[in-house]
Order: sequence, then C-alpha cells, then structure tokens
Amino acid sequence: MHHDPVLISEIEEIFVSGWVHSCVVDATLGLAGHASMFCSHMSPGDVFIGIDRDQDNLALARTNLDVVNSSVTKHLVHSSFADIDTILDSLSLPEISFILYDLGVSSAHYDDGDRGFSIRYDAPLDMRFDRTQGRTARDLVMTLSEYELRDLMFRYADEKKAVHIARAIVEIRKTQSIDTTFDLLEIIKKASFDDHSPKRVFQALRIAVNAEFEHVEISIKKAIERLAIWGYIAIITFHSIEDRIVKNLLTPYLTGTIDDITGQTIIPARLTKYNKKPILPTELEIDKNPRSRSAKLRVLKRSY
Repeated sequence: MHHDPVLISEIEEIFVSGWVHSCVVDATLGLAGHASMFCSHMSPGDVFIGIDRDQDNLALARTNLDVVNSSVTKHLVHSSFADIDTILDSLSLPEISFILYDLGVSSAHYDDGDRGFSIRYDAPLDMRFDRTQGRTARDLVMTLSEYELRDLMFRYADEKKAVHIARAIVEIRKTQSIDTTFDLLEIIKKASFDDHSPKRVFQALRIAVNAEFEHVEISIKKAIERLAIWGYIAIITFHSIEDRIVKNLLTPYLTGTIDDITGQTIIPARLTKYNKKPILPTELEIDKNPRSRSAKLRVLKRSY
C-alpha cells in the first residue's frame, strides 16, 4: 500500500536545518513516509517515537522503518496522540525536540474499501481509526437525535443541507437499518441534491467518530509543554475548520505577557513562528498528489 507524504521536502529542509534532534515524534505515523525521512537524518542513540491509532498502519510502518537507520532507537506506539505525555513518561523521556502532526486522513484509509471512510466503496459504516474500541459511524447514524446529527454536520463540515439530511436519516431509520456507506449515500443524495454533501457528511461523521478535534486540542497543548527550548512543532491541516482550530489554539502561545503599567513585555511568547504564513504545496506536488491540494503547514519553535 502506497502513501505520498505531504510537504515532505519542505519539512525535511526545516528538520535538517534545525538543532540536534535527540527525541523526534511523528504523532500521526501512518505508513511512515515522514518518519522514514526523519530517521534517515537522525544520529546514533537518538530516539524516534511514532504514534498511530490504527494497528494495521503500525504494522506496515514497522516494516517500512525496519530498513531505515538501525542506529536510531524507534518506538512505535498504538495509541492516540492525545496521550503524548503518558507515552513520553512511559519511555522516561522528558522532552521533545521535534514533533509533527499530519492531520490528514491516510490514503490507506480512503483506499481500503472495508473501512467505510470513502463514498467510492460499499462498506460497513465504521470509520474508526482504531477498530478495537469506540462507536462506529453506524452507531452515530442510528442513535443520535435529529438535532445532534444536524449539529454534527454543521460543526464539523459546514454542511448547508444538514437540516434536510438529518431529518431524512431519522425518518429512514424508523423503518430500516442504515448499515453501509451506500445506504447512507443514497439518503444524502435524495435529501440534499448537492454533489458535495456526501463528502462533507462523511467528513463530519469521521471527525465525530474519532473525536479528532478534541484529540488535536489536548495533544498540541501537551506537546508544547514537553517541547524542548528551541524545539519545533509542525502541523499540517487539510480543511478550513481544522485549520481554524489549530490557528486559534496556537495564538495564545505566540503572544507575550505585557505589563499593564509600562507596556513592556515581561514574559516572552512561548512560541515563535518559523514561517509567517502557512507553507503550501507546490503545483508540482499537487499534480503528483492531488490530495495535497488543501494542505497547510505551520511550523513553530519554542522560545522559552
């Protein structure tokens, strides 16, 4: 299974130009595309941690990383990146020198017809990154109230036809079970008449099933606290809602504390921007990997 890591050249340039990378974390390991690059540049005795909620991804990533720089100590962890502090503590590692979040869904998920992520395949409505726990998309579709379904579509996907789609789901499930992606797809199409609604509704369900935004907020705050002085945090987002959450989350760390009387900065900002504006993929990368089109990379360095 193949996955093109997004913005890897830009991340590599930043990574190589940075200071000594004693503890590197890929919070969204996937198939180890970015991780392989990181490990290839690391020094003997350095520690690499790869985190993923998907056990299938971990198995493939382990195979891919086994052939890269055996002098690096590698820990591949089946967990959510929201548990970054617990993971570091379990390995007796006090701080991180570089951490990457690639918040896009792995191509492996979309291209696996059995996972229920894609509107292209008829599959059980699952959508869990970690298939060992949690509610499935079917569970949400069959149990949430009309208001909850509507709110979910508005909040996680800006779906304008959410009212009609939520009402249709509730009516249909009174007489039949909504079990597969194509079952849901048919309902959305009949209720919406908008070709973009299916992707938005599937996005909203996936985010809700995996509590993605909640995990992002928890993890980034924890990671910043464990980031070494002059350490880097890099975050790739793929849609406007996700990007807005990340931007708002980082803003307080980019502002110092000002003395009310003197107007002087008495506590400097915790983070400084490596790049003033988000780094975007080149046209060449977009041509090669159309899924990178909406990617935005923010890189920040811890100042104190």
